[in-house]
Amino acid sequence: MRLLHRHPEGFDPNAAWTQESESVRQDSRLFRQIVAQRRSPHTGRQHAFYRLQGPDWVNVVAFTREGDLLVVEQFRHGIDASTLEIPGGGCDPGEGPEVAARRELREETGFRSDRWVALGSCTPNPATQNNRCHSFLALDCDPDGVLELDPAEELQVWACSWPEWQARMRRGEIHHALVLAAFQFLSLWEGWPALRERLEASGGTARPIG
Repeated sequence: MRLLHRHPEGFDPNAAWTQESESVRQDSRLFRQIVAQRRSPHTGRQHAFYRLQGPDWVNVVAFTREGDLLVVEQFRHGIDASTLEIPGGGCDPGEGPEVAARRELREETGFRSDRWVALGSCTPNPATQNNRCHSFLALDCDPDGVLELDPAEELQVWACSWPEWQARMRRGEIHHALVLAAFQFLSLWEGWPALRERLEASGGTARPIG
């Protein structure tokens, strides 16, 4: 890379701000909202920053033995609209990301897999959040019982062919940023070209969604 600008003079992106104080504004099941007073190592000025502390999240790109993608559709209260997503959720206390991914796949779709690939992780919003989202690939998924949903969870599960899902992403119908990040990780996986060729050749068995 080639540096174009730096402000202020002598700026070091790795220089940590000094923590002056912090207070908990709200503590909920999903997040703790923290107000942190921090001082710049470059200017010496103090600013207030709002931070959200929460558990890590997981996403699962899950394909059945027939080559269909497992998709969940649910109403999202942030945007007051339904979304098409892949299975996912938060890690329980003391639960590792892959364990959480296996659990979420089973609970939200009723499927399981013995073939797992860790695709990578990202920071959902590093400006305000401290957590990470871990993406996994689950292959050769088989039915494994009924759904096990939380009391407020209401969803339907679809089997979607890869060509249809790809077309929906291109049309902007898949707009959950963390879902799109999972498929970016998938495209960078070394085994993706061979898997994509197999998926495109088979076309899956699913009927169109909706």
